[in-house]
Amino acid sequence: MADRITRREFVVRGAAAAAALAGVACGGERARGGNGRPARVVVAGAGLAGLAAAYELVKRGHDVTVLEARDRPGGRVHTLRGEFADGLYAEAGAVYVPDTHFHTVGYARELGVSLVPAARGRGAAGGRYFVRGRSVSVRPGRAARWPVELAPSEARMSPGALLARYAAPALAAIGDPQHPSWPGEAALRLDGVSFAEMLRSRGASPGAVSLIRLGYLDEWGDGVDAVSALSLLRDLALQRGVEGMSLVAGGTDRLPRALADRLGARIRYGAAVTAIEQDEAGVRVEVAERGTRRTVAADRLVCAIPFPTLRTVRVSPAFSPAKRRAVEGLRTTSITRVYLQVRERCWAPDDVAVPTDLPIMHAVDATAGQAGRRAVLEAFVSGPNARHVAAMQPEARVAFAREHAGRVHPGLARRVEHGASVCWDADPWARGDYAWFAPGEMRAFLPHLARAEGRVHFAGDHTSPWPGWMQGALASGIRAADEVRVAAESR
Repeated sequence: MADRITRREFVVRGAAAAAALAGVACGGERARGGNGRPARVVVAGAGLAGLAAAYELVKRGHDVTVLEARDRPGGRVHTLRGEFADGLYAEAGAVYVPDTHFHTVGYARELGVSLVPAARGRGAAGGRYFVRGRSVSVRPGRAARWPVELAPSEARMSPGALLARYAAPALAAIGDPQHPSWPGEAALRLDGVSFAEMLRSRGASPGAVSLIRLGYLDEWGDGVDAVSALSLLRDLALQRGVEGMSLVAGGTDRLPRALADRLGARIRYGAAVTAIEQDEAGVRVEVAERGTRRTVAADRLVCAIPFPTLRTVRVSPAFSPAKRRAVEGLRTTSITRVYLQVRERCWAPDDVAVPTDLPIMHAVDATAGQAGRRAVLEAFVSGPNARHVAAMQPEARVAFAREHAGRVHPGLARRVEHGASVCWDADPWARGDYAWFAPGEMRAFLPHLARAEGRVHFAGDHTSPWPGWMQGALASGIRAADEVRVAAESR
């Protein structure tokens, strides 16, 4: 059912986009509200959410200014270029595009950005795992031999099969996360426990939980022992029907850059929002821009600033108490990514991503498919381990990753030529990566994340059903643009 809904919505959205493009180029036909003029809209943030909101508003003829604190578009969609030899590049943020993510696929097509099939990546089933100092291969039709104690009924099952056994009934119970009335009370009951608690309550042994958590599920927040069961079930439910994954050809940053190119000089870089004021007449946004302070006035504001950064912005009058609690309380995942440039690969072609129970969590070929003998191996780290690695000096991070990745891929250490790292907690314009929810927090925060406050509308993947995905950022931008359009037409 989720797959049919997704495909139907993709067709509807594609038809709407085609109609818009046929009649409205960027900056074309003027949208008019009740007073006969286009709305003046400020968009705070040029990540994918803000770019999508601005792009949709401009297509409808509104007067849009985008304020971006960084000197580049994309936010947490960020491709490292120039860090490595031979023109190699690696992703510091978003990577994969599931084929059911209709907004991401649709924008790529609309903007002429090519997608290419992805090799086996993080979170994919099967392949090689590294557990308790041993490599374990999981192949179709072959029983795996795990160095952990499992119940007799679990013996030799893959992590994917174990997950299906213990999570399938809960997935069936939560309903469709894309439905406007979601979540219902049955789903919210699963928000009261952690994902690990849910697995254990359904009979999973400690050994089974240790295998299920390998890789993708433990990438959320502080891991399956800390994250709301409902939040992970929502993500798993939205992946139903996925048949393939793609990458943006040439680097993920090509997607936000294509949107930014359409917006042109409407984007002001190096412009950090420091204060938001609103009244019945409009919105005023205070901006620190290259050493000066100035104010930008508008009818509406689309705030696509991550909540941890929004906490540092002065807001007058203050948001409602429920909104303030959501802004102050929403958690973001600590992510540190360490990159090791090697003079040649020392891993098998199908070892593109190896989940581990080591602190590095994943050993990923970050340059799979790129030409040349050299390659970049990424050590992907989240949660408490990410904070531990982020506290190190850059050289120590590289040494740490080289040591642990060398256990997964013997011979790696002597091939390392260069290292680099990205710590999202240290980025002042993100202050963490994608949102996560501890038990009870979806009930507390979900109704308030996307809700507008007067003339201020909110975008960002954290305000969507797809936190952590480009689909979520784009969906939120489209929603916020629609809110502004409706408000402008009702003036």
